[in-house]
Amino acid sequence: MFLFRRRPAHLPESVVAYLEAQRPDPALPWRAAPYSVMDVETTGLNPRRDALLAIGLVEIDEGRIRMDRRWYTLVHPPDDAPINPESIRIHGLLPQDVEHAPPLDAVVPDVLRRLTGRVLVVHVADVDIGFLRQAMRRLYGVDPRGPAIDTARLAWHFQRHQRLIEGLGSEQEPALQLRALAESLGLPVYPEHNAFNDALTTAQLFLAQVSMFEAQSTPRLRDLLRAGGCLR
Repeated sequence: MFLFRRRPAHLPESVVAYLEAQRPDPALPWRAAPYSVMDVETTGLNPRRDALLAIGLVEIDEGRIRMDRRWYTLVHPPDDAPINPESIRIHGLLPQDVEHAPPLDAVVPDVLRRLTGRVLVVHVADVDIGFLRQAMRRLYGVDPRGPAIDTARLAWHFQRHQRLIEGLGSEQEPALQLRALAESLGLPVYPEHNAFNDALTTAQLFLAQVSMFEAQSTPRLRDLLRAGGCLR
């Protein structure tokens, strides 16, 4: 059970269930653990100042992407977090696109229901988990919980290992962009900077990365967490 030092009063049931759910056992074979792959689009890049605009989720069960359980929503940002014009150039979401979208307090409980008891998978945790953390703190005064895996960290793990084998200098920066990683592994790449599309690309990247582990041995969840874990 997850224990609060100071449990905020009147937390929604879905939030309490998320925080108190049993975590997947790290000793499980990786296929026995359930995963939820998440991607977000935002008004800007600073979680302290900016806000969520869209969230996409894809579930993985028994090593397979569950397209029948895919989920996507727009989010109406608060008045103090207008959409940054620079971000519009990236994701193309305009103020009128989210004008009638549900607000943050209606969306986050639904997100947490889809994360409860599962391993969260993201690409670049500072963005996706950073904005989830800020939203949960703002609404409930609590933080997201692990376990969570960052496919960018997994990529860095593999590329560092390869550089050590090949004797390449440490000054060479690894390529960690989602599209570049997907293309390097021969994966399909969907139109970028759409929260659902990027969640799906991340899910496929994650499965391809796990197959790289399987080339040596059957990994357990703890092996993936050691290589790419980003949230306890």
